[in-house]
Amino acid sequence: MSGSANKSNVGRIAERIVSNELEYRGFRVSDLNKEGTSTNADLIAAKSGCTWQIQVKGHTYEDWWFVYGFCTDEIIHGREKMFNRKKNNFYKAQFVVMVCVKSPNDYQCLVVPVDIAEKAAQVNLEANFRRPKEGGGGRKPAGVYVSLDSPCRSKDESKRALCEQEQQILKPYLGNWECLEGLASTEPTKSG
Repeated sequence: MSGSANKSNVGRIAERIVSNELEYRGFRVSDLNKEGTSTNADLIAAKSGCTWQIQVKGHTYEDWWFVYGFCTDEIIHGREKMFNRKKNNFYKAQFVVMVCVKSPNDYQCLVVPVDIAEKAAQVNLEANFRRPKEGGGGRKPAGVYVSLDSPCRSKDESKRALCEQEQQILKPYLGNWECLEGLASTEPTKSG
């Protein structure tokens, strides 16, 4: 029997990958989705008396494409953010980990502070959703994806510049678990 990551299971696989990576680095991890889907954050990671809420975005693709999530009309028109959309909620992600899964042992992760992930997502939205279609009209809500390896093939120079800007924002965070680990000795939200 052969297994594979697909739309119906990639989110849970990605969450387990992130949990394993964090536990390997000495974090204690709790799954916020045990009682059903949590809003804004999927995992809580604790180390050295500090806690972080983490949102995990899983995707599977033969090339290395990462997903921010699904955008809505409100996101496209700038009335909502991509992350931490649920207001007045105890759960508020401080990090987003975007996981591209080929298999449980073949994956890549972008470990990004939420404000930087939001900045990159907004650049993506400017390039791909907020521009009118060639024939006119607006873009419809869809998944928002990024590849750090694939060059933008658009003939539109300004769109190519935005794609390159987005890639430059995210590249330092590819496999960068140290950005979380380094915080364990500084001043994030104190637990307790």
